[in-house]
Amino acid sequence: MTGNVRSIDCTNCGAGLEVLGGGRVTTQVCGYCGAALDANENYKVLDVFAGMQRPASPFRLGMTGRVQGVEFTIVGTIGKIERYGGKTWTWVDHQLYSPTHGYAWLTVEDGHTLLTRKIRDWPVGPFLTSRMVEAAEARPSRNWRRSLFRYYSTSSWKIDFVEGEFTWRPARGARGVTVSLMCNSGAPEMLAYADNGSEREVEVTRYFAGAAEAFGARPSVPQGTHPLQPYQPKARSAFYRRWFGGVLAIAVAGAVALSTIGAATTTLWDGPVRDMPEALVFEVDDTSRPALIRLRHNIRNEWSAFAVTLTGPDGTSLAETFRDISYYSGSDWSEGSRFASLGFQPQVAGAHQLTLELEESSSGRVADSALRVMVRDGRSRPLWLWMAAGLFMLAFLWSASTKLRHKAARWSGSDWTEEDD
Repeated sequence: MTGNVRSIDCTNCGAGLEVLGGGRVTTQVCGYCGAALDANENYKVLDVFAGMQRPASPFRLGMTGRVQGVEFTIVGTIGKIERYGGKTWTWVDHQLYSPTHGYAWLTVEDGHTLLTRKIRDWPVGPFLTSRMVEAAEARPSRNWRRSLFRYYSTSSWKIDFVEGEFTWRPARGARGVTVSLMCNSGAPEMLAYADNGSEREVEVTRYFAGAAEAFGARPSVPQGTHPLQPYQPKARSAFYRRWFGGVLAIAVAGAVALSTIGAATTTLWDGPVRDMPEALVFEVDDTSRPALIRLRHNIRNEWSAFAVTLTGPDGTSLAETFRDISYYSGSDWSEGSRFASLGFQPQVAGAHQLTLELEESSSGRVADSALRVMVRDGRSRPLWLWMAAGLFMLAFLWSASTKLRHKAARWSGSDWTEEDD
């Protein structure tokens, strides 16, 4: 046992090693020669892991820091690696020790820092294994402390580096499997069912944003969005969201106003379809702005199709097309529209001729229904305002959806697919 020993000499290479991890330590791995020493048998050599490469981490053995008001010391370091589908993931687990609160893990993954502790009050249900996940027809879940945790991923990892003191016997090349479930309510915590082949544990992991400051280490730069990373709105995001929303409203109001300012509306016909004259004639004075022909057919649970012919004062054909109108409704629903329109750019001022012919309909009743034909000329061209409104709408939606996009990013790393559901 380590007892009150504060330092030892490696029994393999003679290097001086600090003893930091408390009385439950069973193994100490020399950071100089890679020798695994038995802390219970006068530090005799158990194995030697030569040629290990220390993984990148801002934390080192012996660093102390306060975690939730409790002082912990970094006593061990394990580098882990996972390879799957041609991809490689690496992370570093640092074992922490407190004389009053026992052991915990500080993890560095893609620049993000996490805090993990074993739990004794396991969730209701059997220990969740990777085989159980593969056999599941629906996404597995567990309830723990009144919160629902849903399956996130399975990690099959291997130890690639080991240094320091541990309450168990780690070995380079040792493998394990961890099945992770993330809190469904959005709380930044995750349950992990860890199996290293000889021991099974259930752990809870939480995001630890202030780890570098707590231990006096140089902060690392986080890469991407971690599944446990809490949502934090960027500075002035609320201001930009309100600003984009306000400018969008102004652009839409301006576009609507320009569409109506200066425009004169004339009703060419308002009566039954069968009584409509063969041709409707209307005058256009302003050729610098577009005109709009609008139809309103007062039908219900019917449809109609009109052949539309539009001719200019000089006999030029401006349009030969069709317009369909259909409208259906019930006690609490409706679909379709009673309206149809045709926009055109007048080429010559003067009398224009519009011909509407009912080509097809759902029944003979359609010919007796009322049809209103209107023309509006002198309309402004607010295209640039509508384009601006579209751009501001995209900017507003982007700024307003940051929280939703953050949630999607958190779950994007899950290896459970919708086909599995």
